Amino acid sequence: MLMCIDSLCLSLMACLNRPKPPYSWFFTIFLCLITTTSSDPQDRYSYREVDDQQIRDMLDKFIQTQDPKYFNPNVYDVNRGQDGRFADANRGQDGRFTEESRRTISNQQLKTLLKQIDDISSQQCTENVLAQWNFETNVNDATQVEALQAQLAYTEFQNRVRHLVMQIHHEHTDDPRLWRELRYLSVIGPAALPPDQLDRYNRLINDMLTIYNSASICAYNEPLKCGLHLDPDLTNLMAESRDWNELQHTWVEWYRKSGQKMRDLYEQLIELSNYSARLNNLTDYADYWMYPYEAASFRFDLEDTWEQIRPLYEQLHAYVRRKLRDLYGPEKISRQAPIPAHILGNMWAQTWTNILDITIPYPGKNFIDVTPEMLRQGYTPGAMFRLAEEFFVSLNLSAMPPDFWANSILEEPLERPVVCQPSAWDFCNGRDYRIKMCTHTDMSDLITAHHEMAHIQYFLQYKNQPKIFRDGANPGFHEAVSEAIALSVATPHHLQTLGLLLNSADDVPHNINYLFTLAMDKVAFLPFSLALDFWRWDLFQGTTSRDRYNCHWWDLREKLSGIKPPVLRSEVDFDAGAKYHVPANIPYIRYFVGTVLQFQIHRAMCRAAGQSGTNTAYGQPLHKCDIYRSKEAGRILAKLMEKGASEPWSEVLYAATGETKLDGSAIREFFQPLEDWLRNENRRTQEFVGWSYDGDYCKYSIETANLQVYGGFYNTASSITSMDMFIYCLIISVNVFYNKMY
Repeated sequence: MLMCIDSLCLSLMACLNRPKPPYSWFFTIFLCLITTTSSDPQDRYSYREVDDQQIRDMLDKFIQTQDPKYFNPNVYDVNRGQDGRFADANRGQDGRFTEESRRTISNQQLKTLLKQIDDISSQQCTENVLAQWNFETNVNDATQVEALQAQLAYTEFQNRVRHLVMQIHHEHTDDPRLWRELRYLSVIGPAALPPDQLDRYNRLINDMLTIYNSASICAYNEPLKCGLHLDPDLTNLMAESRDWNELQHTWVEWYRKSGQKMRDLYEQLIELSNYSARLNNLTDYADYWMYPYEAASFRFDLEDTWEQIRPLYEQLHAYVRRKLRDLYGPEKISRQAPIPAHILGNMWAQTWTNILDITIPYPGKNFIDVTPEMLRQGYTPGAMFRLAEEFFVSLNLSAMPPDFWANSILEEPLERPVVCQPSAWDFCNGRDYRIKMCTHTDMSDLITAHHEMAHIQYFLQYKNQPKIFRDGANPGFHEAVSEAIALSVATPHHLQTLGLLLNSADDVPHNINYLFTLAMDKVAFLPFSLALDFWRWDLFQGTTSRDRYNCHWWDLREKLSGIKPPVLRSEVDFDAGAKYHVPANIPYIRYFVGTVLQFQIHRAMCRAAGQSGTNTAYGQPLHKCDIYRSKEAGRILAKLMEKGASEPWSEVLYAATGETKLDGSAIREFFQPLEDWLRNENRRTQEFVGWSYDGDYCKYSIETANLQVYGGFYNTASSITSMDMFIYCLIISVNVFYNKMY
């Protein structure tokens, strides 16, 4: 396979601002492999069907003899018919195992079985992660093929394990921990699909990601300047331009060239995803995505949490809308209207930090930046990570093991191309943990170093758990813990303690600017993250009909976030598909959960450290808390991390913080000074808080000759694309690879 390294590196850099996706990443890689190796089906890497009868025979022999050789998943042969599928008489028509096919074994036998599976799983995981590391730290054709092969082998192994544990009566296990382990091993998502359907599933995702990655547009009023891609061209334009018509043109064209083209493919993906969920004994794919959160009322819990936070968001929304109205005029943005999505500095209006130049409460009150002092003191990447290690040691947590310093890559090598996205790696053997980061000596990377090392701390704390439980308590926990650490590291108090900040103004303007900047990132993001998965859950569950897909998306955006499209939309469009995680079929709700949890964790640690709350010696605002050198805060962190996923996340959270669910009061407390300031400012300017209906923004059909717009003229242009499909398949595989680790 041939590829251009320069094009590959550009595609990698284009992905740096995307949140990291969760566990379905390897399916896209697998598809890329089978579609680029050969045109002959016999020469392709194939995902093999498991012989369930052989597994049952092996399990019966184990029950009789207790000989471990009878349940090594790697010894199972593969028997398939001429059509490539294995017909199992012990499965029902829906693909699920029948009760008659299952076996009952004692708890002791089950412990022995699971221990052997765990040992083999760890070995398989180590081999796979090592191959991925070798690729990301030395990007070339050979390491890419090896990484793809390793991931395929690991996926196949997981499927074999699932077939093994599905032969066991889970209900007859009276040990809750064993039952939980069986439950986790038996749910593997789309990997449960038969080979032909898994191939179709991967092809659908690959086709949609090809559309996404190859989408390009022509420049506003420059029809010959074409080939503008999302990253970096359109991302920079949306962040920097203040021309209403240019932004509107860019938004409409990107959504037309990306989301609109994948609607039919996504409808097929919904059907296939739901089928895979049923094979995992779940109701639908929404049930599969909510499965790790272990709460039947999870969606209602999210809605309740958002209602707690919503008053803060509405004050922020009203203030930002006024600033935008001052810039663009009341004829384009009325006092009570939702904000058009194209003027918030981001293609999806998910974060608003790119318009700080026109919204910052106190212009001229500079943000804290200790980069010059770091350079003056001669900081190096190694010194920055040693400083991060000392932070965790001060909390009475673990120092980095020797292999960490020997094997991590903390600076960009000059002699070979690497994937520079910061990531933390667990090699599944209890010894080898690494960080890969092309570190620069600046304040941003100092905070990132602490963030990534927090992931390593998490790995270290749960390393004694079985492999299946070596993960966050729920999909949002890892990021929540790491971001909670970052909240302390970025405080003026901590930077002064490090000797990096000599003089810091602690006054209202600086504090409000600091909180406002954070809110434009974290608070503005919350309703978008809710809408994206609420919308997909509704599609998976069939509560939204096919003729309402796009309008339902905008109904959710308007209801939750007060955002509307810049032009009238219709069911010809598929605007949610213009967000990477939709064509990639990656869940997004973890980012909402992680954002809310980070403030709950931060508050609990600050209270334990005696730095926040009315009954503490300090009683200072939560946003000023620094947990550095607090062993009490460290104990809370250890409790949060050491259980891994071995217990329901609500129990893990309760043991550490005394709380059992998501609670928006912590984020409200953190931003309370800003919320008070925004409320007073909105009253002073008599700004309407909230939003109301101001005309249709989505219809079943649309006549392009009479295209309705909000506040301006829309000028259409066509884009020209010529990127080869093969190159994009490689790009897609690498884009997914970089996201596989924290």
